[in-house]
Order: sequence, then structure tokens, then C-alpha cells
Amino acid sequence: MTPSGLPVVIIVAGALFAIGLGGMIARNHLIKMVMGLEFLGKAVSLLFILGGYLGGDTGISQAVVFTLIAIEAVIAGVALALVILIKRAWKTFDSEIIFRLIRGGDQ
Repeated sequence: MTPSGLPVVIIVAGALFAIGLGGMIARNHLIKMVMGLEFLGKAVSLLFILGGYLGGDTGISQAVVFTLIAIEAVIAGVALALVILIKRAWKTFDSEIIFRLIRGGDQ
């Protein structure tokens, strides 16, 4: 990688992290929250690879990222299964409505 490519990778990782964090903070749609979690994971994976490259040991960083990808896949599967169960129980993906219904609001 050329030295001019390093800022591009950092900017892309930062953009992925910001999009993921925005999706997690917005908290209005459960599937968007799961997608935000995935974006956060991809940004961290990209930074792990960059750190391994800069440290001179890409093999270890790639092994960590492969493990991280496997863990992310399991987390995404469980999270989406929970979202489907919540959708069946409450008939909506909107977390604000779900929290209001749980607290005993409009039914």
C-alpha cells in the first residue's frame, strides 16, 4: 500500500464507524440498529487489518479479523432472530413504540 493510501483507509473506516454509530444511536428501527452494529464491526475489522499492515504482521491481524467475522455472523444471526421474534410479538419494528407498549402505553 502506498503512503497516500493510508488516509483513504482511515477515512473509509471512520465513515463506516460513523454510519454504524448513527444507526445504533438513532434507535428508531430495529433492523437499522442491527445493520449499524454490522457497520461498526466492519470498521473495526478494517482498522485491525491496517494496524497489522503498519505493524508489519498482517498474518496475525488477518487471523483476528477472520475470527471477528465469524463472531459477527453469529451475533447478526441471533440479533435478527430476536428482531423477528419482537416483530411477531409487538407487530412493529419501531423501538419507540415497543418501549411505549412495554411500559403500558397504547395497546
